[in-house]
Amino acid sequence: MKFVLNILKAFLISFIFIGATHAATNCPSISPKLAGDKPIDQVEAILNDVVCSFIDLHNQNNETLTLTSTLNLTKKKIIPYIDLEYSTELALDKHWALLDKKQKKIFERDIKNSLIQDYVPYLVDYPDWKNINIVVDQNFSEIENFANVKLLVSIEDNSYPLTIMLKLKKSNRWKIYDLDIQSVSLIDIFKIGYDSKIKRQGIERLVNKMLSKS
Repeated sequence: MKFVLNILKAFLISFIFIGATHAATNCPSISPKLAGDKPIDQVEAILNDVVCSFIDLHNQNNETLTLTSTLNLTKKKIIPYIDLEYSTELALDKHWALLDKKQKKIFERDIKNSLIQDYVPYLVDYPDWKNINIVVDQNFSEIENFANVKLLVSIEDNSYPLTIMLKLKKSNRWKIYDLDIQSVSLIDIFKIGYDSKIKRQGIERLVNKMLSKS
């Protein structure tokens, strides 16, 4: 599990810091609201919007990032592009139907907080962001309001790029609800964790425990 989480941390770092050359040709970015409606258009716009925002913040702070500024920008520029409600439904799996509306929101908040608390410190401390590059594969799959878009992530001098599959769902716009890294799903990790905790503690006790931490 720790190995998988480290991979996911590496992805989030890659998601933010694509590289100086890429940023120079794409900043200022086009807002996803103004980009094309195809999944790849939206993914490229989301990546560029996030990258440009973090590079601007990096430059404004003498090439350093603070925990507070990174946290604020993550909430503003990453979280809105994630379909937290659908991600939470998938993560809770068979338990979702047993939850009331309030409990569903509590689990949704728990996933959001987990993403922020686990990964934001790595964005602050990551030293080698200029050497990371991401290529959005122009071949994508789309069925009704679901799509998969592949990214190839590489570090300079590394000839073996990491394959990441972004899974998107469209309601009023495309949002990311899951990602696979080398066939390892972020949602599956949450699903295993929640299922184990619910079996041991029960839903009510787990919900109360999450509330006590908030």
